[in-house]
Amino acid sequence: MEILNFLAMIGTIINDLLSILSALGSLILLLGSFGRASWKRYGQIADWSILGLVFGWVFQIAMEITHTMPERIGIFFPMQPMMVYALLGVSLLMVIGRIVIRNLLRNGK
Repeated sequence: MEILNFLAMIGTIINDLLSILSALGSLILLLGSFGRASWKRYGQIADWSILGLVFGWVFQIAMEITHTMPERIGIFFPMQPMMVYALLGVSLLMVIGRIVIRNLLRNGK
């Protein structure tokens, strides 16, 4: 339980940045799916997007389990928890959209 509390505390501090970086990175990856570039070409953008998405969800779930959800999440861009959920959800949908588009373009040729 201490690990969950620790993860929840980290999430209350940095989930604003993680959700914004994840959404921006996922948008870049989604727009790049129409070209022929692979994941490797995007390098750190893809890493930050996917890691921000995964760790953002882990921190949000830890806050829900431990019942430590604050009114505002983050230091740099304080936002409500629903906004963080929305950004992480949109980011997840964009990553899934990239995978679907790449598969459709690959199978269509």
